[in-house]
Amino acid sequence: MLQEAPATPFSRLSPWQARSVLGLFVLGMIFCLAVSLSPIRNDHRHHNLPGEGDLALYKAEANRVRAGEGYYSAIASELRARGYPTRSVFNWRCPLPVWLFGALPQYLAQSLLCAAALAVMYLGLRLLDREAGTLACLIGMPLLFGAVSACFVPQLAYLSELWAGVFIALSILAYANDQRRLGVVAGLAAQFLRELSAVYTIVAIGMAIRDRRWREVAVWLVGLALYAVYLGRHFTIVHALIRPDDLAHAQGWVRFGAAPFVISTAHLNSILLVWPQWIAAVYFALALLGFAAWNSPAGTRVALTMCLFLVAFSVVGQSFNQYWGAIYAPLFCLGAARAPAALRDLWRASRPGAIPVGATPSVQPTA
Repeated sequence: MLQEAPATPFSRLSPWQARSVLGLFVLGMIFCLAVSLSPIRNDHRHHNLPGEGDLALYKAEANRVRAGEGYYSAIASELRARGYPTRSVFNWRCPLPVWLFGALPQYLAQSLLCAAALAVMYLGLRLLDREAGTLACLIGMPLLFGAVSACFVPQLAYLSELWAGVFIALSILAYANDQRRLGVVAGLAAQFLRELSAVYTIVAIGMAIRDRRWREVAVWLVGLALYAVYLGRHFTIVHALIRPDDLAHAQGWVRFGAAPFVISTAHLNSILLVWPQWIAAVYFALALLGFAAWNSPAGTRVALTMCLFLVAFSVVGQSFNQYWGAIYAPLFCLGAARAPAALRDLWRASRPGAIPVGATPSVQPTA
């Protein structure tokens, strides 16, 4: 039996409020489509295919570490040999993802990533089934598989953004399923795997403080202290390796890519990659609507994380960093899965004479 999605906050809107929200959604959709079809769109889907670009770099570094070379010697040689800018410390990735593939057999390192991806699928299904109904599961689960499917491709598993995205999703979904210890461990793992995960770390600590879970706050802070030591050591070693004649980016990391860049990051889903970017723009707009209609603790965590990431990536990121979208690709799926329920409630609430859920209908006095 099909389970209908529970009512969303949009069901409590008055007709004029619902029409206003629908109008804003339509305008937002038109804007996203216009950006994706215009000359200012950002599309670097093929920039990091296996055999070229960053993926080939990470694989070469891992192979050198596996052969016994030190990580920093390997990364310095590979970056310079491939013509990468090395003047900035931010061009030198932290060692954990490459070390995992270099120190462990490749199948073992990838098995860890695949296990985390399968856990994301399982916990995501439980969350959608409980909070969003059957239709959301039918929409969200294929999209969620598309978001994590790269974990099962050996050539793509070297991407640190993929690791961070899976562990951020695992943390959020663990919290949503009352597994807070797993949530903290997965969240801290994401932080050590990619420094961009700090966006989610801020959300997680903020929500723990809001709910007065002081023991959890303490664990997060201890983890961050260890990460600060790890990152500080990395920066110290890298600064000693930078040469005066090293290449530098012609432009900095603060690029204000805004809508063209963040819409392009929504394309990072294997189901969407084969389609034109305007399909990803529709998906982007629907996901944002779904986040707006999700008022549970899990929905708040997902929506806050997505909002902060989108704001951050509107400012920071080169055009070719489209693959950063892997960091939050699983979260987009959860928002898109809730969009049908949001549209259903907006449509019902916008009809003339509709009575908002929870409102008391007026009673006409009898003669």
